[in-house]
Amino acid sequence: MEIRPQYLQQYLHNIAVDQLSADYLAKGYEVAKEEKVGPFRADLVAKKGDEVIIVEVKAGKMTPQKRQQVAAIGDYVKEHKNYKFLVVVANPPKAKKIDIPNLDQLLVNYLRSNYQEDLCRQFHADVQITSVNNLILDKVTVSERGNIHVEGNGILDIELRYGAFFELPTQDSVAIGDFFPFSFTAILTYSEDKQLTVSSMLKLDVDTSERLG
Repeated sequence: MEIRPQYLQQYLHNIAVDQLSADYLAKGYEVAKEEKVGPFRADLVAKKGDEVIIVEVKAGKMTPQKRQQVAAIGDYVKEHKNYKFLVVVANPPKAKKIDIPNLDQLLVNYLRSNYQEDLCRQFHADVQITSVNNLILDKVTVSERGNIHVEGNGILDIELRYGAFFELPTQDSVAIGDFFPFSFTAILTYSEDKQLTVSSMLKLDVDTSERLG
């Protein structure tokens, strides 16, 4: 499930305060939320020794009341030499589209060469891997040598061929299409002619427990 931006924005302020609180705690500060500062309450106050850091979080547009509060806290802080005042702008994470051109066909080529026979033995049939669809990449990293480490999942489409299908189809031949979810961790490298290929498969899990087709 993808969280819609409007719902994320609704809780962004509290998320930012919690994250800042955890960061300051990890640095050895004593932290208090909604701490009273002069006539107002600050989003966060972090203390360590004589140092006092007052933090206000801005998530979205500031209301006139919020602007007045920030200005008043700023004036209050100026009167205390050991105080620091920070206004932190909280931004929601930006979605990043990860795309490796032709990855679906690269996976098909590798699986046909290295996994297709396993499926034949499992289903007692001539299995042909036809395509890979609905790829979702969870993680992509590039090593210093330029190798690409890819983790993701998708749908593996196959065709199960029964009967005298190895030469020419006959009346006794049967071909059944099916598809299975799979997850993978693969290493992609560039060949000498600069073509991207799947050089190794570190993990491959194909869920054949249920026929989906």
